[in-house]
Amino acid sequence: MLVDLNRILTKFPTQHLAYCFAYGSGVFQQAGRTDRAMVDLIFVVNDTHNFHRDNLTFNPNHYSSIRYLGPSILSSVQTSFGANVYFNTHITVGNLIFKYGIIDMKDFCQDLQSWRTLYIAGRLHKPVLTLHDKGLNDLVMHNLRSAMHAALLQLPEKFTETDLYIAIAGLSYRGDFRMIIGEDKNKVANIVQPQIEKFRALYTPVFKSLSDKLSMHSFIEQDKSLESKLYHLQKLPQNLKNILFRPYKNKFNDDRILEELAKQNNLSKIVRNGICRIVFYSSLMQSIKGIPTAGLLKSVVYSYNKLNKMVKSMFL
Repeated sequence: MLVDLNRILTKFPTQHLAYCFAYGSGVFQQAGRTDRAMVDLIFVVNDTHNFHRDNLTFNPNHYSSIRYLGPSILSSVQTSFGANVYFNTHITVGNLIFKYGIIDMKDFCQDLQSWRTLYIAGRLHKPVLTLHDKGLNDLVMHNLRSAMHAALLQLPEKFTETDLYIAIAGLSYRGDFRMIIGEDKNKVANIVQPQIEKFRALYTPVFKSLSDKLSMHSFIEQDKSLESKLYHLQKLPQNLKNILFRPYKNKFNDDRILEELAKQNNLSKIVRNGICRIVFYSSLMQSIKGIPTAGLLKSVVYSYNKLNKMVKSMFL
C-alpha cells in the first residue's frame, strides 16, 4: 500500500506539498468491511492557487467542469466556505481508486490549533499513514492532546481503553451531517476495534504527559476533581472554548467562566454539544460544496454508496 501511495504522489506537483496523509477504510482495516474501499488522501499545500494551477496541467481530468474557470476560482471555492477543503474524487491510478482533498497550510494549522471546523483535525485524531511531512509533527501532537482533553471531559471516572478511543474517534462524527443521512451507524466502533494497537501507539505520548491525572490498570481511572476538570477545560481548542463560553460571556470573565463550567453536573453534555455545533456546520457546507467540485454524477455515486453502507449497518 505504501509503495502504491508514494507512486501516486509522483503524479502531483509535490513541490507545493507541506504535509500529506492517507486515512480511512481504504488504508486501515475496519470491522465489517470486506469491499474494496476508496483510499482517502489529504494534501496540505503551501499555496492553494499555485497547486491548482500546476495540478490542472498535471491532472486536468481529476476536476469537474469547474476547472474551466481556472485556478483562481478553484482556490476561492476551496477557501470560501465549508471546511476549506477542495476534493477531487473517484480517481483511478493503476489498481487504486482514491479521492484527495486539498487544504491550504494556513487553514490546516488553524483547524489543528483551534478546531475551527474539526474536519481535518478530526481525521488526525485517528491513525493515519503519513506520506509527506515538512516538520508539522508538533502541531499534529497538539491536536492529539486536545482530543484527549475533550474525550476525558465526556468520560466517567473509570472506563476501558476501548471506551477512550471510541470517545476520541467519535469527536469529529458527533453532529456530522453525513452520519445523519448516509454513514455506517457502527462506523466509530468499526474504526477502533481492529486498530487498538495503532490507537495505543498514537496516544502513548499523550498518556505519559497526563500521568498525574490518569491511572492505567485493567481499567483507566481519571481524576474527576474540580481542579482536573478545570485543567482539561483550559486545554481545549479556542474555537470550542468560544462556543462553551457564549452563555456566560456577558456575565463573567474567561477565568470565571471556566470555573462555572467545571462545576456543571452536565459538563459532559455541554462539551459534546459544543463539538456537535462545530462539526454539523462544517460537514453540511462541505457536503454542499462537493456537488460542484466533484460533479453531479460523481456526487450521486458517492451519496448512493454512503446510503448503501448506512442501510447495511442498520440491519447487521
